[in-house]
Amino acid sequence: MIVVIKGKKEKQLIIKALSMLSLVFMFWLYYDHMSDKFKAQNDQLVSKLELKKEKKKTDKTDKLEQTIYKEAVVIVNLLDQKHIQSIKIVKNRLFIICDFTTDIEPIMIRYGVNAMIKNSSKNIKLALDLKIIVENKYES
Repeated sequence: MIVVIKGKKEKQLIIKALSMLSLVFMFWLYYDHMSDKFKAQNDQLVSKLELKKEKKKTDKTDKLEQTIYKEAVVIVNLLDQKHIQSIKIVKNRLFIICDFTTDIEPIMIRYGVNAMIKNSSKNIKLALDLKIIVENKYES
C-alpha cells in the first residue's frame, strides 16, 4: 500500500503516524484472532491425545487381566478343578489353596522355583508371582 500525500509536514507526520498505528492495530487484531483459533485447535488435539492415552491404558490393563485370568485357568486345569479350594490375587501374587491330596508336580514342572509352596496337614498353599507370569506371557 502506497500512500502519497502532499501538504504540510505536520499533517504528513500525523497521517503517517495514524497509518502506522492503524497498521499495527490491524496486525495485533489478526494475531489475536489467529492465536485464539490455534489455541482452540491445540486444545482439541490435546483432548484427542488424552482420550487415545486412556484407551491405550485400558487396553493394556484389559490385556494384562486376560493374561492373568488365562494363566489361572491353566493352573486350575493342571491341578484338577475338584481339588481347588480357593484362588485369590493379593498385591502381586496369585494364591491358590488346594486339597492336601492334590498332585502339585505339574505346577513344579511349569513354574519351578517361582512357585512357592507351603504344605499343611489340611491343605497345600501355592503362591505365584504375577510379575513373572506377565513377563513370560505378555507381549508388549
